[in-house]
Amino acid sequence: MSLSVYDISAPVFRQYLAAFSDVLGKAEAHCASGALAEAEVIGFRLHPDMEPFAFQVRQALVHSAEMVAVLRGQSYPRAEGLKTLRTCRAAVDAAVAYMDAATPADLGIDTGDDVALYDPPGATMTAGNLRALLLPHHHRLRHPAPPGRRHRQGRLHGRCASESAALARAPGGA
Repeated sequence: MSLSVYDISAPVFRQYLAAFSDVLGKAEAHCASGALAEAEVIGFRLHPDMEPFAFQVRQALVHSAEMVAVLRGQSYPRAEGLKTLRTCRAAVDAAVAYMDAATPADLGIDTGDDVALYDPPGATMTAGNLRALLLPHHHRLRHPAPPGRRHRQGRLHGRCASESAALARAPGGA
């Protein structure tokens, strides 16, 4: 069975964004009940050095809809004005609609074709390399490790600093 670029991008990101929209809807309802101020949610940071929630919403769109747009040879508008949960949800719903409009023919890239990248400007990547880059995301979204075993899932971007330091101290370190 062959796995196309479409198979590992648009439907997976669409599922993720649709679930994210539902979560935003629940957050809207929670704030509307008076249990929490909406401004607190929009400005919330899970860690002090993280960007606020509105930035995280924008990044979810960049890493999904904008990536599919690049593969389609199009540009995707940057989400602006994410100051309320309603505007965040509207931006996510627009990205879901964009994913719904994508077809396998739109992302029909041959393995040897080059795909233009924005960063660095003018850079390209072969479709085969792109598939290798996307496949771990596809697998993690479709087959997450069960709770308590997430440590077995591995890391997409290599070792963390503490793991590298521990390996360096071990006999015959890395």
